[in-house]
Amino acid sequence: MSPLNCSFTAVDELTKALQLAVHIPTFILGLVLNLLAIRRFSSFLRKRRPDYAATSIYMINLAVFDLLLVLSLPFKLVLSHVQAPLPSFCTTIECLYFISLYGSIFTICFISLDRFLAIQYPLLVSHLRSPRKIFMICCAIWVLVWVGSIPIYSFHGEMEEYTCFHNMSDGTWSPEIFFPLEVFGFLLPLGIVAFCSSKSIHILLGRQDHTQDWVQQRACIWTIASSLAVFVVSFLPVHLGFFLQFLVRNGFILECRAKQNISFFLQLSLCFSNINCCLDVFCYYFVIKEFRVNIMAHRPSRAQLFLQDTTITRD
Repeated sequence: MSPLNCSFTAVDELTKALQLAVHIPTFILGLVLNLLAIRRFSSFLRKRRPDYAATSIYMINLAVFDLLLVLSLPFKLVLSHVQAPLPSFCTTIECLYFISLYGSIFTICFISLDRFLAIQYPLLVSHLRSPRKIFMICCAIWVLVWVGSIPIYSFHGEMEEYTCFHNMSDGTWSPEIFFPLEVFGFLLPLGIVAFCSSKSIHILLGRQDHTQDWVQQRACIWTIASSLAVFVVSFLPVHLGFFLQFLVRNGFILECRAKQNISFFLQLSLCFSNINCCLDVFCYYFVIKEFRVNIMAHRPSRAQLFLQDTTITRD
């Protein structure tokens, strides 16, 4: 088949069925799980314990980004197949979607960096992990992703008829826009997350024979490993799909079947990257478990309470 006559109708129909099967349960589960996560970490934050505050603020920020993505899914599902009533409405939904996507990436990146510094240099960075400073970092993440969303306003160029999340202009796939997005939006955070996670796990495993709090350390290792796994599974395929589509739109790949397969792979990876808002619950689970292990480790035993009561009674 000639590249000029290459049809994507079958790909679009298959993608539509896939999105219906994935987005509806993702919307329901993501809405419930992230609201519960915000509520749970807010309760930890209200306890005003410095060792919980930094992580709790980061986790609330991550859950808010995930919730934003969840709320954009119904609109993405509909507007991907019908024309939006107003171009500005389409742009708004696209902005919300990609802001939540890259907001999650940067938040997980800072969580990994914060945890590594806290493990490697606990005394040096303790004053840097105040709730106020962590809150300012989260605000900076929001400003960063909002500013980074500016190119979205030119996604469709001067086209009069298009559907959201499709029909991107050639300028959108230009090297000047694509490579900064790919490098600073994913590859750099991926390198930071991978480095910090591997170093943190290595440090904690090295303390196995020299610590009395191995149960707490093990919970921390599971938290780090789950965050790394969720990050790679959620965001690596979709950015690989972006790169392949960049090759297609810039004329490096011309064969019709290859272009159809790449188009489907990109839609498939975008579809399953949305499940990230549900996969993050594994991170929440292990963080909450880590908090509980820490609480139990520092809670006095019944024997200690009995001795304390006895001493008070004798005095």
